Amino acid sequence: MAPVASADGAVSTSKVGNTTTATLSNDVTFDVDSATLTTRATQVLDSIVTGWAGTAPAEVTVVGHTDSVADDAYNQALSEKRARAVADYLISKSPGLKVTASGKGETEPVASETKEDGSVSEEGKAANRRVVLTWKQ
Repeated sequence: MAPVASADGAVSTSKVGNTTTATLSNDVTFDVDSATLTTRATQVLDSIVTGWAGTAPAEVTVVGHTDSVADDAYNQALSEKRARAVADYLISKSPGLKVTASGKGETEPVASETKEDGSVSEEGKAANRRVVLTWKQ
């Protein structure tokens, strides 16, 4: 399956074999400095649950990530809170679902937060703020 993304960048999904990975952009999923899901985030998560067609996977892994703006400890805690918020929402929609939630803080960036000229890359920071869900079906 080729990667699929929503028009607003809220989520991109890819599938390899029976493993699906959905990456939710924190720019749409959470407000700045918040671990409270936005309305758009709940819409995206609802569509994921609906996509399971009544057969939830045995387990879902949720991992939160941040950019490097704040200190390491703060970013770690925020990434954990965001992952937990997503996990709790999924469980509320699919009772009995086994969800493992964790945070990586700023330790696993997917983009550089610095441009070649040394200035800040807002695009890089945005790419690093994400929550990744993985499941097998």
